[in-house]
Amino acid sequence: MQASEGSDTFEFRSPHGMKAAHSRLRTFAGIAVRHLQHFNHPGRAWHDLSGPQDTLTVVLAEIGGRCEARTNLHRPAALERQRPNHISFVPAEMRVWGYTDNMESVRELRLSFDRKSLGDWFGPDLDPGNAGNPELMLHDKRAVECARLLAAECDASDPSAELYGEGLTIALLSACFQGRPQKENSGLSVSQLRLVLDFIHEHLDSSVSVFQLARLVDLSSSQFARMFKASTGVSPHRYQLNTRIGKAQELLLMRGESLSMVAVATGFADQSHFTRTFKRVTGATPHEWHQNRNP
Repeated sequence: MQASEGSDTFEFRSPHGMKAAHSRLRTFAGIAVRHLQHFNHPGRAWHDLSGPQDTLTVVLAEIGGRCEARTNLHRPAALERQRPNHISFVPAEMRVWGYTDNMESVRELRLSFDRKSLGDWFGPDLDPGNAGNPELMLHDKRAVECARLLAAECDASDPSAELYGEGLTIALLSACFQGRPQKENSGLSVSQLRLVLDFIHEHLDSSVSVFQLARLVDLSSSQFARMFKASTGVSPHRYQLNTRIGKAQELLLMRGESLSMVAVATGFADQSHFTRTFKRVTGATPHEWHQNRNP
């Protein structure tokens, strides 16, 4: 059975008892992030959760019945794991069943990635044991909250900057695979911070990823995000957003600069996206903000 939305088509493996599905896809640094909802016929239903890449699935909502991840289709999960919003990691091509009994629908966030890429994200912070074995029906409130925000990004008509989605993806994966991180209380060095900030300022009109910024200073993505916040007090996404809005304010004070030009120059998808984001950050539309400074 297929789930389609826009240009994305997702194929469920070995489906039984499923009648319809919807899928919305975003990609952050090579990791496919899908917001899926599937609907079932009355009775038992199942499908194979595995894929050609490693899979992490977070159940966000269940309507009726119960939902489980099983290595044996006929063996129920342990009772203590049968709670809402469970998380399962399925290594590539390792059959694990997503099973429901008299459930109308399941909504989930599903990530697909190459296990080797986790090394780029977490470096020495990666827990190799967690990354190599199936882990079924775990529970982590922080991971679920990140998954909810990522699902909203998949559905958004005007997605936020790339750094925001990558930050959420790092946080979700770190909750599942990261060992105890070493604390970098001092943050980035002065030279590292200057290099990163210069890069962000020079590329305000383009998409910048956490991975790009981390490579500038030879750190894993998770180390970089942690140390950047220790140095600046904000995440890379928030710093970039604040910088873009600050640059937009400069341009708005210049005569003859149209909103569409300002939007392009500061990396927003279009004028409408720029206006909504500007108001969310400053509390006023660009026009209102400009009028208040030019009485």
